Amino acid sequence: MNMTHREHSLVEIDPAAVRRRVLAALAGNRAPGFHFPGYFLDLSWPHIGKQAIEQAMSAGAHCVDAHGIVHPAALGVMVDGALATAPRPLIETGARLATVHLDIQFTGHAPRGALHMEAACEGFFAGDAVRQALSRGVLTSDGEAVCYATGTFVMLPPPVGVKLAPLPWQLEGEAKPPLDPRELDPKERAVVRAAEGALGAHDAQHTFIERFWGIRPKHTATGATCRVKIGPQIGNRVGHVQGGILIGLAQATASAAVPRHPAISNISAWYISPGHGRALSIRSKVIHAGRSFAVVRTEVKNADGSRVLETVSNHAARHGAHA
Repeated sequence: MNMTHREHSLVEIDPAAVRRRVLAALAGNRAPGFHFPGYFLDLSWPHIGKQAIEQAMSAGAHCVDAHGIVHPAALGVMVDGALATAPRPLIETGARLATVHLDIQFTGHAPRGALHMEAACEGFFAGDAVRQALSRGVLTSDGEAVCYATGTFVMLPPPVGVKLAPLPWQLEGEAKPPLDPRELDPKERAVVRAAEGALGAHDAQHTFIERFWGIRPKHTATGATCRVKIGPQIGNRVGHVQGGILIGLAQATASAAVPRHPAISNISAWYISPGHGRALSIRSKVIHAGRSFAVVRTEVKNADGSRVLETVSNHAARHGAHA
């Protein structure tokens, strides 16, 4: 998405509205099937069919960067979620789908306001290998295509004691009301503390979502680095870091590595192992930086050094700029 020449400005945010959103997401997260980031972003599904699905999300101060554009991690949750939902009407209810690969081709249209994604399952990997679902989709904002995406998802058994159904679109009735802060358990209180810290610290350089999810990359001589503390606010239903957030934090770090090439053009991600433990370490290295395009390789690792994710991304320079 294109970044302009204008300076960062403080994104106005309503603390009371954010607190309600966090408590509502925690209430939803108590039910089996879905995850806190999806509830926090208030994902919805206008249509679920066997041929195609639709997913929607409204952007706001709670999920944008300093330019008022939907943060890459929030966009990642939207894209990953829609592509993973597309096969679900065709498989066993409650099956665990783990992301294997994502490819996102951006158009340059900035994601703002209401986002909508249509996705379809193209089929399943043939042969005797582990069953994989193949999905594709397009995400739009204000009627304009933001990106085209494809994804591959493997079906795995859920961990012992973890129930993965039903999902929100499989439920009937209204959403649960926000939790009373006095009802929170220790993990939920930790999420609220993280949100309060982000509300108190957000500024013109780092917005609420960047502080809440801990995605603040730093430029280095060879690229960029970022360290993200793992907490329930970035977790999925089985306790690992949510797949869309993983590709989003890789994209944000890669973009920080090439400030002269501010428009993300494409990112391809390979999921290697779950993100878990105390923290994630992200390191981006510039492979090539030319007049028009830059190529960045990014690695995401757990605190123990195990590899979680690898991405390769293309970044475009501004028109007329020289790298």
